[in-house]
Amino acid sequence: MKVDFDKTVAELEELTKRLEDPNLDLNEGIELFNKGVILSKKCLEVLEDGKGKISILTDEINNVSKPFEEE
Repeated sequence: MKVDFDKTVAELEELTKRLEDPNLDLNEGIELFNKGVILSKKCLEVLEDGKGKISILTDEINNVSKPFEEE
């Protein structure tokens, strides 16, 4: 399942606002915090995947752009 990064970050922001409510019930707070942890992990996975792709592309660019060296 593909994660919509922007949507997930927006959900995290909404959870944060709800967690900042001083009248929040403890059980609901724990539930929201748990959901936030899950969403954070999904975001980190997307970022790590992107980091890996950028690394591969950078390596490809570096290999192509190396000057030709005669042996």
